[in-house]
Amino acid sequence: MLALNPGPWRWGQALLVAASGAAVFIGGYEAAGLTAGLAAFIGSWNVMLEQHMPGAHRRRLTPVAGVALVLSAMAGFSLSAWHASPWALIGTGAALTTGCYYLCLTLRAAPPGGFLYLLAYTLCSTVPVTTGQLPPLLGWVTAGAAAGLLINILETLAVGRAAEYRAAARAYHSLAALITAADGEREAARHAAVTDLDAAWEAVRRGATNGTRRSGEWQRLVDLCQYAATAVAAAGALPRTTHRSTLNTWHAAASDTAQRLAQQARRGPLRPTQASLQDSDPVPASQDSDPVPTSHGGDQVPASQGGDRVPASQVSAPTDATARLHQALADARRSLDAPTPAGHHPVDSARYPSLWAALGAGARGHSYAWRYAMRTGGAVLAAGGLAHLAGLTRPDWAMIAAGSVVLAPGSIGTVNRAVQRCLGTLLGLGATAAVLAPHPAELTVVLLAPILVGLAQPFLAKNSALAMTVLTPGVLPLSYGGTGPYLPMLDDRLLTTALGCAVAVLTVLALWRRPDPVLLRGQLAASIRALTTEASGPHAERIRRRTVLTAVQNTGNAFRQVLGDIRPPQGALALRPAFLALQDLGFQLAARPLSATDRARAAQAMNTLAEAAAHGTPPPPGGLPADWATPEARDAARRLRAALGDGLPLPTGDNLIHGQLRNSIGNPLPHIPVALIDPAGTQADVAYTDSQGRYVLHPARAGRHLLIATADSTTTPTAHVVLVPEANGSGTWGGGVRSS
Repeated sequence: MLALNPGPWRWGQALLVAASGAAVFIGGYEAAGLTAGLAAFIGSWNVMLEQHMPGAHRRRLTPVAGVALVLSAMAGFSLSAWHASPWALIGTGAALTTGCYYLCLTLRAAPPGGFLYLLAYTLCSTVPVTTGQLPPLLGWVTAGAAAGLLINILETLAVGRAAEYRAAARAYHSLAALITAADGEREAARHAAVTDLDAAWEAVRRGATNGTRRSGEWQRLVDLCQYAATAVAAAGALPRTTHRSTLNTWHAAASDTAQRLAQQARRGPLRPTQASLQDSDPVPASQDSDPVPTSHGGDQVPASQGGDRVPASQVSAPTDATARLHQALADARRSLDAPTPAGHHPVDSARYPSLWAALGAGARGHSYAWRYAMRTGGAVLAAGGLAHLAGLTRPDWAMIAAGSVVLAPGSIGTVNRAVQRCLGTLLGLGATAAVLAPHPAELTVVLLAPILVGLAQPFLAKNSALAMTVLTPGVLPLSYGGTGPYLPMLDDRLLTTALGCAVAVLTVLALWRRPDPVLLRGQLAASIRALTTEASGPHAERIRRRTVLTAVQNTGNAFRQVLGDIRPPQGALALRPAFLALQDLGFQLAARPLSATDRARAAQAMNTLAEAAAHGTPPPPGGLPADWATPEARDAARRLRAALGDGLPLPTGDNLIHGQLRNSIGNPLPHIPVALIDPAGTQADVAYTDSQGRYVLHPARAGRHLLIATADSTTTPTAHVVLVPEANGSGTWGGGVRSS
């Protein structure tokens, strides 16, 4: 509840939904009565498509949402007029739920999504109507949908590209959090930054019509997303030795950029920057800085005068993470300070898929959309059927509860949402009793319903308990006929809600695809291969960076699904150290353009690691050269190699040093670096211990070697001397060395 922070734009949408719903409801009520007003009110629910969706996409999606609402409402009215059996009502509701949830998932319809259509259907199916009323009701529902479409068009024209600016602002807010994230928060901060960056880029694409793509303002948004991508990659690879004052400066610059973007989303004037970064500002050099000038691969950066644009091939691009972060933040500031660029012809032809293409893509065998829709329809069917068999008078309420709870991601989220739904319904029933106790006039109920439905909007995707507390006293009085006691209706609502939530939880637990270690290994292998993806063309570096970050994000989502399961499989959890190392390596490679030599070396090494990850076999001996990339990238690659072999038989041979690292009381120390120093004083090899503290090192020569291990930054390194014997006649060492 303390972390809701819906934001002013959500409250603006709540006001819009409440005002438009009240106007449509009262108009229909005054013209033709309560049923007509309810029909018009339900038809106008396409206004609820959230404002964080780009305006161009909302204008395309609103007619589809309106047609779906009309069909859902008329299906309910028709079954009521024909006095259909309870089983017909339940079966039709399950089929409609399956189709509408699929529609909303494939078309990226923001919350409340498919639940909205289930609610519309169940409300209308309980209203007593005759067959002669169906044509007028069709007209009223259509009129409400048309009013919602008109309001959406006017709203999106008024706010312009506010959604795209809000999405970009969230990306820069996450960037600011990543810059100053502590070690324990770094993984979550990286994942949040990449996720918000991906959402910002998707928002810009979804709002790109032909006219928009030729405007300078759209180009500014594209530039800001590109600078954010560069900055996120660099911030995720910052050296741990970066001074705190420098991090605070970058944090302030990213936060200021986010605030200015959010202000631009509200159509306010851009205020002067508070934390500006100039190209002449000193940039702290990293200890592993490699000052080799390379190009951005076709990225364009604004010049310092007048917003003119020059090809990045004429600009020296920094290769160090600190310098790249500094440059990206300065570019973003200049992009906001410069006048709106002139129109242009877009070079990138990528477009968000059409509605029909998205619907077709969701039906493919590997898509999750149709599986999710079928699972939801099954839960709704089971909830309604069990409620009817139990003798409850309103099985549709159990269907609504099940359809709402299944929206949650993962099994733990489903249980959490079920508890919230039951608690919110209980509180909402108390508020409903307070509304119905004085037997309010019909007009009071008409006014109360749209107002409370609007006020519930900021909480629908945040907290189901608060949403139901507000929503229940607004919707439930519409089902009360105004005569007789109302307490039995409230009791029935509570019982059916509890039953629907229980069915939803059991359905998810039974049909939830438990994370399979084999599938996770395949995801790891695909992501490892993506680290060295080749790209060509004027935007090669940008494409490569996005490919690497997307691979890291997808793998992170897979492991978050593991952690979101009630009983995560141990085989899947054992792969988590490999993901953490992969995340580090991915950000290191995304932050620094690799030379052709480094890329070729990395491709061969990553392919061997990917094969080991896919098949669950120990990685073969050998690795990347000592001069490859940066020390941080080499360290991450070693940790990835060690983590992939965790729990597997270690390689054996006469020319290997085997050992186990234990603490003072004999417990093994997992995932600790062990360095091998040869007689010349140079580092011959570095290995990481596995879950049992075991390690294997490859000496390059005979003689007296030194093993050095450091458990963490607070402990003193431990050294151990080993003697590697001379090579025998066959060219191998005379015997392996065992060290503990």
